[in-house]
Amino acid sequence: MAERWALITGVSKGGLGDALLHELLSRNINVIATGPTLAQLDYLKPKANNTAKLEKLELDVTSPTSITAAATAVRHLTNSRLNYLINNAGYGYMHPLLDASILEIRHNFDVNVFGLLAVTQAFFPMLRVAKGVVVNQASIAGLPGICQPFIGSYSASKAAVVGLNNTLRVELVPFGVRVVTLVTGDVNTQFWGHVEGGSAGIPESSSYQPIKDHVNAMLRGTTKPGGARSPAEWAKGVAKDLLVSNPPSHIYRGFLATTMWWVSWLMPIWLLDWLFARETQITKLKSILEAEEQGGKKQQ
Repeated sequence: MAERWALITGVSKGGLGDALLHELLSRNINVIATGPTLAQLDYLKPKANNTAKLEKLELDVTSPTSITAAATAVRHLTNSRLNYLINNAGYGYMHPLLDASILEIRHNFDVNVFGLLAVTQAFFPMLRVAKGVVVNQASIAGLPGICQPFIGSYSASKAAVVGLNNTLRVELVPFGVRVVTLVTGDVNTQFWGHVEGGSAGIPESSSYQPIKDHVNAMLRGTTKPGGARSPAEWAKGVAKDLLVSNPPSHIYRGFLATTMWWVSWLMPIWLLDWLFARETQITKLKSILEAEEQGGKKQQ
């Protein structure tokens, strides 16, 4: 059997890309681990019990120059054949949209959407030769109808990934290249520790100050439910679904991934709005503001 090669973007210690690369290596698939700097990949060492190859490569998905250089290097390394392109690189910026930085939102989309597409375009010739698979990392936050307040920038970028994948999946049919949307639920990684905007909390000028404690806790990931899967468990599930002759268009792995898909399709929008407003204290804020308004009228 010919060697199989997978390239994973956005690999970092303890992250989803890290877990998936080790799972693929254990299944005798050569892996090219990439990150915006090689220093980020220094921790990676080949395991003695793996016969598959592990290569490290610098790839900044927001840099056209870096993408071009990486594609050239991979072409020589794999003899112009790439079986799996796993667009895992991601950036999390979360803030109430009224307080959000437009520059940070743009960067959210630069990494999560535009960078993903730019990498796919650059590596497509190698995928076409191998009749390979593009795997694009989405999230339950990007599912239709999932309107959780205060993570709007991140959710919108992941919803864009879902929409982009739906079109790309059909456009690549003539070339024998498959596109898989990887919808990830809660996994026990350091994701929330790297979320931009979370540690600082909302500004003093925010309209959400009356519920600031809850909002800031959400931005720091301290209100998430228990049940998060381990990265290794998630990676085993993803590999099981992906490494088949006819991989599905969507893979749902991680805590609540399948549940939230059903919720997004079966629940009416008004009910989802009400549930998310209640759980995130939006309803409480509405009551506070209404009480203040009534108090002001009585004083007039």
